[in-house]
Formats: sequence, C-alpha cells, structure tokens
Amino acid sequence: MNTKQATRRRLMLTAAGAMALPLIPQGLVLAQGKGDTVRLLVGYPPGGATDALARVLQAPLAEALGKTVIVENKPGASGTIAIRQIESSAPDEEVYGVYLTLSLLGSVLNGEVPDLSQITPISQLYEQYTVTAVNPAVAGLENVHTIKDLIDVAKAKDGQLSYTSSSVGSTGHLTMEWLCNLADVRMQHIAYKGGAPAMIDVLGGHVGVIVTDTTIIGPHIKSGKVRAIAINYPSRVDVFPDVPTITEQGFKDLSAIPWATLVGPPSMDKDRLSSMAAAVQKVLSDSKVTERMRELTVFPKHSTPDVARQLMEGDLQLW
Repeated sequence: MNTKQATRRRLMLTAAGAMALPLIPQGLVLAQGKGDTVRLLVGYPPGGATDALARVLQAPLAEALGKTVIVENKPGASGTIAIRQIESSAPDEEVYGVYLTLSLLGSVLNGEVPDLSQITPISQLYEQYTVTAVNPAVAGLENVHTIKDLIDVAKAKDGQLSYTSSSVGSTGHLTMEWLCNLADVRMQHIAYKGGAPAMIDVLGGHVGVIVTDTTIIGPHIKSGKVRAIAINYPSRVDVFPDVPTITEQGFKDLSAIPWATLVGPPSMDKDRLSSMAAAVQKVLSDSKVTERMRELTVFPKHSTPDVARQLMEGDLQLW
C-alpha cells in the first residue's frame, strides 16, 4: 500500500468511526498494523462521566502518540474489571486505563487492598469535586436547600430516605456515609453501575438524593430539574458559584477530592513510560482540550509518574 492509499484508507476508517461514535468521531479509527493500536480501557458504561472524558482525550492522545487510540468500555465492580485486565497484561502491551479514586475505594470496600505494584502509574489526568443534589419534585425534599435541611429530613424519615451515587465505593457514596456518621442519621444507599443510570432514576423521582461528580448532573442542575445543595471541594467552583461547600456548612473535616490517573501494565519499560507521560502532558497543555474538560466540570492536571503513584498510595492509606 503506497502513502496515498494509506492516507485515504485512514480517512475512510475515521469517517466510519464518526458514524459509529458521534461523541468524538475523529478518535475512532482501526489498526493500521502491528503496534499501531493503543487500547484505553474505561471501567464504566458508555455515556457516563469517565467515558465522556476518555473520549475527549482520545483523539488528542492519538495525535500526540502518532497511533490509533481505541476506547473500550469494561464496566463493573467499581471500575476494577478494567484495572484487573491491565494488571494481567504484559509489560509491552499497549493497553492503558483510566484509574479513578472510585476504583481504589471499590477494592477497599470489597475487602481487598489494591496492589499498586501490579500497575504502572503514568500521570494524573484530572481532579474532580462531588455535588450533593436533590430532586425537589420528590415528596419531602421540596424545601431542602442545605445540608442541614437534608439531615433534618433524614432524621424525620429515620433511615427511610434513599440516596444514590455513581456506584458502591465511589467518593460520593463514602462521603455521604461519612456525613451520616457525623450527623448521627441513617440513609439508604441505592447502588447503580454508573452515574448515568443513577441520574436517570433521580430525574424519574425514584431516588430523591444523589452525590456524584457534575459531569452527568451539571446540565440538570442548570435546568432546575435537580437542586445542588453542597459542593465537596476546598473552595467554591466557577460553574456553580452560588452553591456553598460542605466546609462552609459546618463539616470542615469532610473533604475528599476524587481524581483520575492514567495507568499502564506492570513493569513498563522506562522509555515507553516517559513517552506516555510526555504525551499526556502535551495533551493536557492544549487549551482546547482543557477547555472541553472544564466544560465537563473537571480540573485538568498532569503529573510525573512518581507524583501519580504518590497520589494513589496516599489516598489508599487515607481511606
């Protein structure tokens, strides 16, 4: 195949990918040959927050690497199904994954201690904040505007008030349980396999309260379908400047910042690790990419592999 034929074939395959994946059409192309394909595993369903962010990074990362990047969804077990696949990959395999705080905590909640030596941290990708919100159309939540209001309703319902999060072991789930312990109230957690299905049931009025990142919930807060009552971040955020932090509402010790890192197989070659870290830095230095990420309500943040590992090990010890 000559250069013109190869270029034409690449363009045709890119167009085919555009029809199959409208979220980020230019990012899905097929392999051109051995070693040309990079697999990016996402441990959550299509349409969810992590999936949306992975697809924002997909095409720019492909350009930075000069290779095809294919996003593969491997949902389940708080994202650890995808991580286990990376752990079992050979050091030279071009397979990577988005590793969330949720995946780390999900393992802990299941009685496992994640062995971080079985993956190779490459770089931090972003950090997030969680928002606590209510559906004011649900009976009993019409006048809930603050965390104190929510606690009062929870006390009155004596364990019968339900809430949801992106999944069992998510930062939202554990933060709410932490809050319930501090406030001496009980609430029932309704588990889903991702933020998108949880959001559907909140909008449908089946669950009245949700604690999650704002990638999925943000548009519904702006439309007024749900009401944000608290942000869990050290400071207020530009997207929702009128929503007070949990700290402002009297819970200064209740602070946990979700993050995402890019990880690869265990024992990666140092040159390939350095190359991947440099590619991530290049992508996250692109203002168009970072602007899109901020629109999805995350804060882009790259790091060295060592800093990424320290972040993961630190939060593992904390939780």
